[in-house]
Amino acid sequence: MASPVKIVAEVGLNANGNLDTARQLVDVAIDAGCDAVKFQTYWNIPEFAHLNFSKCEWQRLFLYCELQGIEWFSTPFDLQAVDFLDELGMETWKLPSNLRVLGDPNMLRAIESAKSRKLTIISTGISKMWDIYEQLLRFNDKPVILLHCVSKYPTPIDEMNLFRIEILQKRFEVPVGLSDHSTSIYAVPIGALKMGAVMIEKHITLDRDAVGPDHLASFEPFQLERMVRGIRKYELERNEKHIKK
Repeated sequence: MASPVKIVAEVGLNANGNLDTARQLVDVAIDAGCDAVKFQTYWNIPEFAHLNFSKCEWQRLFLYCELQGIEWFSTPFDLQAVDFLDELGMETWKLPSNLRVLGDPNMLRAIESAKSRKLTIISTGISKMWDIYEQLLRFNDKPVILLHCVSKYPTPIDEMNLFRIEILQKRFEVPVGLSDHSTSIYAVPIGALKMGAVMIEKHITLDRDAVGPDHLASFEPFQLERMVRGIRKYELERNEKHIKK
């Protein structure tokens, strides 16, 4: 019987630097039935400085997640963020499809050396097979999950190439999930499950028309709730068929 897929709500930059909005998005993830919520932490990216939080605000936000009973983790985009998240004891570390991290040997070494790291999630959107192989060699001291990803915001459904999930599984023999930038509520996530995905990551927002780089490729609360409900319904039906066999 297949294990339930882990559903991660990606807040990313969509809180727009507002702590109350970030808390609302955490509530959205919880209400929809997501398993975890993910953020992005940095202090040395001037063009996005207005979308970030202070260390104190981050600590308050992460504490809010813990008090609400939902797992949190955050992608660091600079060395200061790596040290901060490591000090907080963050166990799940996500490498994004972004050269600020994947193209910076110092960042990769710092994440590799993080004392709190127990699981590494690697998004493969900009990586070729040899790049993925090198990343796995670096981080295979702990469990790793690869995420198939198309680095296009939003991604047309006909460009999702979900068969790559199965290709990555066979090539590298590690669990593979999907970082989904499409606007598909059912077809893409269910298609990913059929390919064997163990994780679905989806950006969330309070308003897809809001100003910001990721809102248009994100789900509003009602869309997220429908997606999660659809995934769980599919899993239930799949497991019932397995039992009958």
